[in-house]
Amino acid sequence: MREALEEDGWKVGFYTGEEKSGLEGFLSGDVDVLIGSSSIGTGVDGLQHVCNRLIVNVLPWTAAEFEQLKGRIYRQGQRQDKVTMVIPLTFAEVNGECWSWCESKMHRLRFKKSIADAAVDGVVPEGHLRTPAQAYQDVMAWLERLETGETQVISRPKISASLPETDPTDVEWRKHRYGDFSRMNRTWNQSRSEVTDKRLQANPEEWVQYHTLYRETRKEWPVIPFEEMIRWCKKRSGYVIGDFGCGEAKLAEAVSDRHTIYSFDHVAINDDVIACDMVHIPLDDETLDVAIFSLSLMGENFTDYLKEAHRALKLDGQLHVIEATSRFTDRDKFVRALQGLGFNVFPAQDLWKFTHIQAQKSELQSREEIQIQL
Repeated sequence: MREALEEDGWKVGFYTGEEKSGLEGFLSGDVDVLIGSSSIGTGVDGLQHVCNRLIVNVLPWTAAEFEQLKGRIYRQGQRQDKVTMVIPLTFAEVNGECWSWCESKMHRLRFKKSIADAAVDGVVPEGHLRTPAQAYQDVMAWLERLETGETQVISRPKISASLPETDPTDVEWRKHRYGDFSRMNRTWNQSRSEVTDKRLQANPEEWVQYHTLYRETRKEWPVIPFEEMIRWCKKRSGYVIGDFGCGEAKLAEAVSDRHTIYSFDHVAINDDVIACDMVHIPLDDETLDVAIFSLSLMGENFTDYLKEAHRALKLDGQLHVIEATSRFTDRDKFVRALQGLGFNVFPAQDLWKFTHIQAQKSELQSREEIQIQL
């Protein structure tokens, strides 16, 4: 690639795992074309000041890596009105059919899952994706089965956050074991997130019971926090949004056609939700445009959730917190603590018995020792 570019009269530099000498020349204007490996996908700033065209020679394997790569030039500080990404998609004729390795990877990025595992086994993997070599073998085998008519339809049941209503004895047993909605809230609020996460991973029935009760409780509410955030998101488009404590993932269900949604919770209700302790989410720094906490600041160490949201938010990214007003013992103190974490906080809004606090990630560095109380 370098030889071809230099032969055509371009000055070429490199940014790879072993050779990073081309970056300085590219930023200063002495280098015309910067050839980068996956190393350039994260943590490199300044490209947006001198470049508005990114040519992807080889697509990455995950949607997060693709967003990070795009974010090198499509971000705050970009001086041009238009940013262009060139993604060559090549095609080949295989057994008389038009097939594209590049396009299959592009589909995989769009749907955040492995096209190979989905097509071959009907299984959307969580965390452990097929290697490129395995995916290639899977797809070729799939094309061969299509040609010979050896196809199979696999039904995957939808996961529902509800418990079957059995006899009254069973209902009373669950209530005795987990308590009512208020008791479950107290238990989760008074425990550290890592303790709750281990308990719910070992016994997801508790998580399901909680959301079954939550679903019943909110039927009487004139204001439902996640619906407020859905309305806010529907007025906008093109954001990368993190839904922290997503529950039934209603936000992603409603607005994933307008935004890129990352949904996080202790238990994954479907294959698009990332099951994790929200103290550590699997996203790189400055990935999100928006972080949302809708009745989800639950846990003795919920301050760590907000620190993690600050890390994952881009500069000027937005934070939304909606909590029950009764949980705030000192709202002004809560706001001051958010400012200490590195947020500019806007005036709070009262929504029935809830408080909506909106903030923006500032240029100030967060102070890790800050602790927040509701």
